[in-house]
Order: sequence, then C-alpha cells, then structure tokens
Amino acid sequence: MDAMIQEKLQKILRRELKYSSTNLAFNMLISKLQKKLQADPGCMDGCMKEMEDFLAKYTIVAKVDLANIAAL
Repeated sequence: MDAMIQEKLQKILRRELKYSSTNLAFNMLISKLQKKLQADPGCMDGCMKEMEDFLAKYTIVAKVDLANIAAL
C-alpha cells in the first residue's frame, strides 16, 4: 500500500479525516477500527493490518476506495 494512502487511512481511523465509502462492509470496518483505536490508541499497527487484510481480500473495493482516499 502506498505510504500516502496509508497515512490518510490512519487519519481516517483517528477521525482526523472524514471518509464515507459506497461499500457498506468497508464503512463498517472503518467504524469498527475507529472504535477499537479510540479504546486503545496503541493498536494502530493491528488496525492497519486488519485494513490491509480486508483490502487484499476484496480487491474491487480496494481499487475504488483507495483511489477515492488518495484524492482526499
């Protein structure tokens, strides 16, 4: 994953950047990871790993959403 996109995903998870996907599953993952990160701020690496696993499994979602995130 590109470093710029990874940085923006981290900002989304920290709620510094707002992003809403057209894909419900991706939105649910973002919400879940935001709550997890809020409860334990030290778990960013684990959250990013979970995000990368999801995007690797669902490449169509990744293609669309990562392009949109890059444009933020």
